[in-house]
Amino acid sequence: MRKIVFESPRKAVIKQAEKPICGSGQVLLKMKRIGVCGTDIQVFAGKNRYMEFPIVPFHEGIAVVEETGEGVCDIEPGSLVTIRPILSCNTCYSCKRGRENACMNFNSLGVQSDGLGAEYFVISREYVYPLDRDADLDKVIFIEPFAVGVHAAYQGEVQGKKVLVVGGGTIGNFTAQACRLAGAEKTAVCDISQDKVTMAKRSGIALCVNTSELTLEQASQKCFGGFPDVIIDCAAVPSVFSGILELAGKTTTIVIVGNYSVLVETDIAKIQRNELTVKGCITYREEDFIRAKELIEKGRVYLDGFLSKRYCFSQVQEMMEQAMENKGINMKTIMDFEGE
Repeated sequence: MRKIVFESPRKAVIKQAEKPICGSGQVLLKMKRIGVCGTDIQVFAGKNRYMEFPIVPFHEGIAVVEETGEGVCDIEPGSLVTIRPILSCNTCYSCKRGRENACMNFNSLGVQSDGLGAEYFVISREYVYPLDRDADLDKVIFIEPFAVGVHAAYQGEVQGKKVLVVGGGTIGNFTAQACRLAGAEKTAVCDISQDKVTMAKRSGIALCVNTSELTLEQASQKCFGGFPDVIIDCAAVPSVFSGILELAGKTTTIVIVGNYSVLVETDIAKIQRNELTVKGCITYREEDFIRAKELIEKGRVYLDGFLSKRYCFSQVQEMMEQAMENKGINMKTIMDFEGE
C-alpha cells in the first residue's frame, strides 16, 4: 500500500508499506477521504510541539471497513465509517472522570502517532462510527471538526448567554454554529477577513463583525451593547488574546480553542481581579463527537461552500504547500484516495 510521510518540515513523500494486519477487536479500514485542518498544517511546518518527524499525518477521515478482527460482530465489511481519532487509555484520572479528551496518555492520530494518511489503517473498533451507505462524503467529512465546536460550546456553558467567537475560520464558524444550536441567547463572530465574516453570515450567525475595521470592544458593543458573557478564542494569535483580556468584563468566561504554538504573556492580575474564568478546550469527548455526527446527519449544520479545494493522493506536497499559503478563503481542503 501507499502511505504519506512528513519526513521533515515542509517535506511530504509517498512511500510503499506493508498492508496492516487486523487484530482481535480491530477493524481494517480502506481510506476514502481525509480533511486537512490547522493542526495538520502545524505538523507539516514542524511547528506542533507534540509531534516528531517522521510521521504519517492526518486525523479527519472517512473510510470503508475492509476487514473485521476476532470479536467484532456489530459492524460488517463494506460499511462506510467515520473515525474518532483521539485515542485514550480509559484508565487514567481524566478518563475515569469522563474527560477522555484530556487523557493523561493523550494520543491524537497524525500528531502523537501515525495518522490516517495511508491507503489502509487498523484501529480499535471503539473509534469507528458507522454512516449511512449513501451518506454524502462532502458532508460527513466535517463530523470530526464540528465535534470541536460542540465541545467548545460545552466548555463555555453557553445556553442562555451572549457568546463572542473570535476567529471565523472553519473551527470558529463551527463553534459559533454549535453555540447557536446549544441555545446561546446571542452568538457573534468576528474576524479580520471579510470572506470569513460573510461565510459566518451565510451559516446563520446573525451578528458578524470585521475586526480589521473595529476593535474587539467596539465589535462587542455593536453586537451585544456591552460585554459578552462568554468569549471563545479560535484565533490563537497572542495579540488577539491580549485584546480578549482587555474586552472581558467581570466574571466573563474565556474558552481557548485555538492551538497556540508560542508562549503568551498574560495579565494574571486582571484575571484575578475580575474573577474571569479561563478554560482550556482540547478536541472533544466521545459524546461531543456523537452529537456532531447526529447534527450533521440531520442536516442541522450549514456546510454549503465549506469545501474549498480538492486534491488526490499523489498531490499531497502541493496540497500542503497551498494549505500553508492559505490565499483567499479556504475553509476546508480535502484529499481523495481514489484516483492518482
